[in-house]
Amino acid sequence: MHLRPILPLLLALAASGADAASWSLSDARTALSFNQSLLRDLGVQVRDIERGNLRFDPHMHALGYDARLVFGARNDKRLAADMQGHVLEHLLGPGLQHRGGFELAWRGGALSLQQFVLAPAFAPRSFELRTRDGEVAFTADFAHFEIDREAGTLQLFNLDLRIAPALAARLKQPQLAGVAIGTLELEARVQVPEAEAKLGTPPGCSDWSGNKDVALTSIGSVGQWERQGGMVAISPSATLRNVGSGNVPWYGKFTGPFPPYNNDQHPFLVWAIFRNANGVFEQIGTSDVKHAFLTINSGCDAGACTDSHILGLGCSDVYGEGTNNSTGSLSFRPEVSAGPGLWNHTGSHFDQNGDGVQDHTGSDPFPIHRATVQETDLQTAGAEYFLEAWYVVRDDVNIFNSMGWRRMTPSLPGSIWIFTLNTALANGSVLDAWVNPASPPAGSRNELLTLPEGHVRLAVKTTDLGGGQTRYEYALLNHDFDRQIGSFFVPTGGSSVGNLYFHDVDRNAGSDWIATQDANGITWSKPAASAGLDWGTLYNFGFTATTPPTNAAATLAAVEAGAPAQLSIQTLVPTDIGLVFADGFE
Repeated sequence: MHLRPILPLLLALAASGADAASWSLSDARTALSFNQSLLRDLGVQVRDIERGNLRFDPHMHALGYDARLVFGARNDKRLAADMQGHVLEHLLGPGLQHRGGFELAWRGGALSLQQFVLAPAFAPRSFELRTRDGEVAFTADFAHFEIDREAGTLQLFNLDLRIAPALAARLKQPQLAGVAIGTLELEARVQVPEAEAKLGTPPGCSDWSGNKDVALTSIGSVGQWERQGGMVAISPSATLRNVGSGNVPWYGKFTGPFPPYNNDQHPFLVWAIFRNANGVFEQIGTSDVKHAFLTINSGCDAGACTDSHILGLGCSDVYGEGTNNSTGSLSFRPEVSAGPGLWNHTGSHFDQNGDGVQDHTGSDPFPIHRATVQETDLQTAGAEYFLEAWYVVRDDVNIFNSMGWRRMTPSLPGSIWIFTLNTALANGSVLDAWVNPASPPAGSRNELLTLPEGHVRLAVKTTDLGGGQTRYEYALLNHDFDRQIGSFFVPTGGSSVGNLYFHDVDRNAGSDWIATQDANGITWSKPAASAGLDWGTLYNFGFTATTPPTNAAATLAAVEAGAPAQLSIQTLVPTDIGLVFADGFE
């Protein structure tokens, strides 16, 4: 058995920290939860060496119960937790060797993980899962943690369990390296030093002054978590940081009333998939709302609050792919008022009888709440694809640094989808990837309408088709306008218009908006029984006209009562000369 020595770099970091402390660990247990859907698609079977094969049960998987294995570890007095005040930086030591183990088997090969070792990797709170001979089969990252000083317990959970390059090579599918195949948890007893046991509430945690400003700092990876019926469910990892001057509440749902709002306020994560093809920028998949519940508070400013339910000044947090796909934390998007960032748990998806107590604790079957995309939509020749993520935070002073996007390439080289991220994170609206508002190409425009209640963005691209014909393509994105949008009017003057187009993301033809034309222009309106364009959602409109583009205003009608009832936003339209434009010229 070959175990790596104690990581010298991590020990040096621990020794150099003024507030560093090493807590001895014992009685550790590791739990592995494998995504059965991915195992099935890969043709890989997991067998607990002591208990036998894990069986794929579609019904249990639909309820969110993936194959879960738990193994006890042998005690090693050299293993310790590197604590920086209230924050777990890493585990130190040679790694945990486990009793029992499991085996992976596939057509033409197998790998034994009997007495496997879970060892610290170089990145904070990251690990390698190795065979007892030292081969790295999996990596694990994006850990959350909780420490109970009184009980002397430590929990690390929600780690993404990823296929390591060596295992991908054994499977003869090198493209699987880094693919998340499940989640990992670790729990252990900790020997808390007497001074640490008496450590009270972190400093600054009762101060709720200052602006709340949370920035998305990374979309680290994107992966498939379910595939059936011609659809694939996708989730990203996402990292954020408090860049404001005030603390941000981070209390899990139904945990009680807390300051500063006297409720269980927490941020919400949403994500979506977009396609740019044939001159049209469409939303082809969108998630429901992921409820945040805990923050690890890493890399904080000096003196910041590091309570795990308050995001302190300068502190960062991360949620992995598997955590974001967990339907036990996902609920319907309309429950959240995105403009102010409000959610009321009473009567929500999690409290279906409205008594203020959580009664829905299980998972929901595919595809409810997930960001699903039709597989055919991921196979458009020449298309560009984008993944957008956005943390919705109550009273956030800048929503546009809380959202961001990366271009990605989807591929299906084997039996599961691989999503390769091609560009660095760009903060701001994903529509900026289609039309840059700072320097729009000729014949295009990207305008943001800022209202006291939220933000709406309209981008347009026009194409000269020749023969006196111009194609107009509009992308209307409701960022956080909670009253929703129920109609979209484009003035056309005396221009002849045809080849009308509409697209939405819900794949329900019965909710498609209906176009009507008169001498003034085209109006697309939602069906009477359908909801309007809600926050975080993009709709497309298009037509061909006999008049080239010029500046004018389009008109949007709000669904819910309030002022103004109609919204005017600048864009490009086909109009006759002589129309007085909202820009103030003729």
